[in-house]
Amino acid sequence: MSDYDLTYLSWGAGTQSTAMLVMSALGLHGVPRATVAVFSDTGDEPASVYDTLRFYKGWAEGHGIEVVVASAGTLSTDALAHTKGDRENYFGLPVFVHGSDGRPSMLRRKCTRDYKIDPLERAVRTHLGYAKGERVKDRVRCLIGISSDEVVRMKPNPRPWITNDWPLVDARLSRDDCIGFLERRGLPAATKSSCVQCPFHSDYHWGQMKAEDPESFARAVAFDAAIRDQEVAGVRSQVFLHRSLKPLGAVDFETWRDGTRSMFGGMNQECEGMCGV
Repeated sequence: MSDYDLTYLSWGAGTQSTAMLVMSALGLHGVPRATVAVFSDTGDEPASVYDTLRFYKGWAEGHGIEVVVASAGTLSTDALAHTKGDRENYFGLPVFVHGSDGRPSMLRRKCTRDYKIDPLERAVRTHLGYAKGERVKDRVRCLIGISSDEVVRMKPNPRPWITNDWPLVDARLSRDDCIGFLERRGLPAATKSSCVQCPFHSDYHWGQMKAEDPESFARAVAFDAAIRDQEVAGVRSQVFLHRSLKPLGAVDFETWRDGTRSMFGGMNQECEGMCGV
């Protein structure tokens, strides 16, 4: 018998978490069986991720795993409301500014907590039948799709009632292994999951987006321009999505094919192990 009252899967609809969802449903590679998979929708994923969400939601539910889509609203819409002064606090994206030494510096981040983690935890609490503010007495396990090549992203859950588990790491499966796993079963490939405007994107990812998903890149460029002035939030420096402190549309990505294939420029600074899987 399981030591947990509930096992749920944190599903980003990206490559690793989607492969893990299939493994969980089929009982493969030692991945525990999840009762429910929760997708936290920021409203800003590329179209390919929503395609993955639609297909695998039906697939998973056909294999007995409930899929819940949770949301706290559309991140980019809320962020633009901040730029107009509709709210008092800075919108919480880790954008780049000129630091006191003139070098690029990142502002504090709260988007992962507000738009990924909190909606997911609320969905789990609702699934367990708890009201808002009620103390959770159940022991819960969260399956996270971090692969063996991203172990730096593994972090314990701050909630005492949730235990994070990383089955892909335990099975020594890399991202490439997850791609091959889906291919061998004739299932649709799952693309990388992340908000199109995420400042943590590496130059490789920005360049790939510009070349292969121009619609998403155009959305990011427009968002980058729209948030430039953050004086209403007490930020004196202009803000940028790219670490070069240039408008995103003006950055040269010609060398992207030779750069790191990581989605994020610094995995040890990436979104708390919850985004991009």
